Amino acid sequence: MNHINEIEWQLRNDLAAAFHLAVKYDLHEGIANHFSALLPDGQHFLVNPFGLHFSEISASNLIVCDFEGRVVRGEGEPSASAHHIHAPVHRLVPRARVLLHTHQPHATALTMIEGGRLEWSLQSTCRFYGRVAYDTDYDGLASSDSVGERMARIIGDAEVLFLGSHGVMTAAPSIAQAFDDLYFLERVAQTQLLAMATGRPRVSLAPELIRQVADQMHHERFVLGYINRHFEAQKRLLDASGGFYRH
Repeated sequence: MNHINEIEWQLRNDLAAAFHLAVKYDLHEGIANHFSALLPDGQHFLVNPFGLHFSEISASNLIVCDFEGRVVRGEGEPSASAHHIHAPVHRLVPRARVLLHTHQPHATALTMIEGGRLEWSLQSTCRFYGRVAYDTDYDGLASSDSVGERMARIIGDAEVLFLGSHGVMTAAPSIAQAFDDLYFLERVAQTQLLAMATGRPRVSLAPELIRQVADQMHHERFVLGYINRHFEAQKRLLDASGGFYRH
């Protein structure tokens, strides 16, 4: 694929890695769900073609679409829901250069609970403080752009969106950051559900402590480089097992 420049090839490699990591950590649903990354031109995005299992995704078989859902490069088509979710959000929320949408089990379980929200009872959960939005207006499969447009309005300045009775989506300027959020979102949701299952009252951290820990974790993630180091470590694990995602 000699027409692909170095920047796009790196995006392709990283996005393909995210698909394989979703398989590794059981965040996927086979051929369902979709990840996308905006290309540098800001008018087209990479996305998985419908019908491929997440474990079959590679850097070279990702397709390029425009905001109208037209495939401009690559073989295959995006799923209808991929187009109706990702194209409007990328178009309306330019800062969301990467969108990872899954039905990962523990985070999705919270969307099934009346009033289900992240609870500020755990250190790791504090990393999401001030960064989460909730879309509670589930109205069926994403069969028109109005669904993605609603999600774009609701997500606002947030970086994590809970989709009521549906799933979750992370929105970030980089694939490393979007994956880091997706990974830890599932971990904190799983831990919260375990705590809820005991039937015992959960601890409620003081608001000032929640903000303090959120600031500390922001420093760790960005100043100390945790996000990128985490993603590079995850890719090393994939490379050690064959690195198919790079094909």
